[in-house]
Amino acid sequence: RIDAGDCHRDSSFLPGLLIPMSSLLLIVFCTTASFAEEAPTRDIGSRIELFVDDWLIEKMEGAHLHLNRPVPREVAIVFDEPWEGSTSAYVTVFQDGDLYRMYYRGSGNSPHQVTCYAESKDGLLFTKPNLELFEFNGSKENNIVWMGAGTHNFAPMKDANPGAAPDAKYKALAGGGGGLLPFKSPDGIRWTQMNQKAVITKGAFDSQNLAFWDPIRKQYVDFHRGFRNGKRDIMTATSLDFVSWTEPVWLDYQGAVPEHLYTNQITPYFRAPHILMGFPKRFVPSRRGVRH
Repeated sequence: RIDAGDCHRDSSFLPGLLIPMSSLLLIVFCTTASFAEEAPTRDIGSRIELFVDDWLIEKMEGAHLHLNRPVPREVAIVFDEPWEGSTSAYVTVFQDGDLYRMYYRGSGNSPHQVTCYAESKDGLLFTKPNLELFEFNGSKENNIVWMGAGTHNFAPMKDANPGAAPDAKYKALAGGGGGLLPFKSPDGIRWTQMNQKAVITKGAFDSQNLAFWDPIRKQYVDFHRGFRNGKRDIMTATSLDFVSWTEPVWLDYQGAVPEHLYTNQITPYFRAPHILMGFPKRFVPSRRGVRH
């Protein structure tokens, strides 16, 4: 039994089919060179590949591709602090050496929005360090890691660019109605803006938007919200310095039925970074809210 997806290997950076996973979708696509004609063999060298589709399979007998569903396990963290509010959301987690870092929004009925930080040694149980960086209700005894522009959807990452400056080992995109602002940090805790004006302005930015270093194309890649033909959709742009970005273009889904994609959660697969996996949330406007 092999986890299934669909992988479109094309240098134009297009995703393949959307595979439903409960209320989530899985997008799998690759950044390798395109193939004009089918080759008799696949030359992957020493590169690790995933069997996410039939690209490496000539035929199957007595076997099939199978998509496993995620299963909820332990409670990793509880959002119960006053500054976390009633709508903690947009959680970003990545492994950084022996540490797992978590960033998330704290907000509620009041107008305040803050970016909070937690960490874990095993990725299962997260703790909230007392950072003493920003004041909330007269006290700095909290885990607020950023307070200011972009707290609505602050999405950090560990910069894999070998040429990243010492004060920019961590980067983030965040913003609002006017576009996305770039941020940098030497340690993932202390953040500053890299540019006072938005660096990506084409799109709709009231969702979580992210970027990372693509080691295959050797440039930064952004994925953010946009509206196309009345549907929430995903745009992408690239940059060499995280400040100057190309004109965003739409992702192409190979003829799939258009539907609302809320957020995108696209990330390189950690052992095969030429394969990008996305987990956008499917938004269905006709569904009614459920009382909690």
